[in-house]
Amino acid sequence: MKKYNYIVSVLMMVLSGYILFETGTYEIGQSAQKNPAIWPRFLAIGLIILSVALIIQTIFSHDPEMENFSIDWKGEGMRKVYVMFGLTVGFVIVLKVLGMLFALLLLIPAIEWLMGCRSRVMLIALPAGLVAFVYVFFGIIMKLTLPGPFWA
Repeated sequence: MKKYNYIVSVLMMVLSGYILFETGTYEIGQSAQKNPAIWPRFLAIGLIILSVALIIQTIFSHDPEMENFSIDWKGEGMRKVYVMFGLTVGFVIVLKVLGMLFALLLLIPAIEWLMGCRSRVMLIALPAGLVAFVYVFFGIIMKLTLPGPFWA
């Protein structure tokens, strides 16, 4: 398990470094959020901090169970990871075709279902509430242009 922790930590730090590099080219905008690089940079720095924390925790952990731990690549948990990866790819495709709000309306209940939620109220109320929040907060209050369908 320790080697997986080190691999994931390094990969996340590389990804964060790329995000920091990429956001260096963002231009100052005229919307409510003057500098669009603030949030990606904030998240990238947070990811670096958490990666370093995982490395430190792994170095100082002395749990004998974790040293002999191996991932079951064909197990139930990994199947959920594979399905989640597929949902993410599907989200990106639907995002381009139907726009962000419709893509979120499809992705959120799919994730809920994958994680075992069977409550009809939650499968309807949570996606509707989150999409409404995204639209009101980012679209109306912050005046940001949300990704729309390719034909718009």
